[in-house]
Amino acid sequence: MNGDSFLDLLSQRRSVRAFTAQPVPHAVLERLVQAAITAPSPTNRQPWRFAVVTKAELRQRITEAVRDRAEEMKAIIRKGHHAEDFGQYGDFFHEPLSTAAAIIVPQYRVYPDLIANLVASGGGDPTKFHTAASMQAELCSTSAACMALLLQSQAEGLGACWMSGPMIGRDEIQRLLDIRDPWKMVGAIAVGYPDQLPTKQPRKPLAQVVSWFEDDAEPREAQK
Repeated sequence: MNGDSFLDLLSQRRSVRAFTAQPVPHAVLERLVQAAITAPSPTNRQPWRFAVVTKAELRQRITEAVRDRAEEMKAIIRKGHHAEDFGQYGDFFHEPLSTAAAIIVPQYRVYPDLIANLVASGGGDPTKFHTAASMQAELCSTSAACMALLLQSQAEGLGACWMSGPMIGRDEIQRLLDIRDPWKMVGAIAVGYPDQLPTKQPRKPLAQVVSWFEDDAEPREAQK
């Protein structure tokens, strides 16, 4: 695989929200997680874990946990002036989970900020420096792991959808999956064989998102 063919793989990825009833083999799910843990992390701490749920009853309970919270939100919003704006948006929080063959719940944990502690041990004020804690390094690296998992899903012929919506049911999901401090869930990923492929969504052009700083050239800022 060369640069162009890999970029083509990236451009074919879609957020799939509807799946067939075909189960995903355990060996394939293992490869997804194996891909995820290739992601970089600060000092190679690998601050991630993954709950892979294929058990039908548990998948249903996770879906219901999200749906119930979405309905609670919808009932409250109806009392205000934005019921129409919210509409059926809350359904997106749980619908992909309901047909997914597997629900993968990534988790991360925060480690002590070593550099900040070293500064403090020397009598300095760690808040005067931007260290790993200021960029949420563990969350960033776990997010990179999620992207690697999505790309492996694409390579396996699967559909996948990383979702932040299930976070509304976080407390119940963490209880169901026995996720305890210091671990925190990072949304959920619905995985399965796609029932249908969504159309390609437009992306902003490079000129709008990149500022170039090159030798022998005037800096070119991204367009607003």
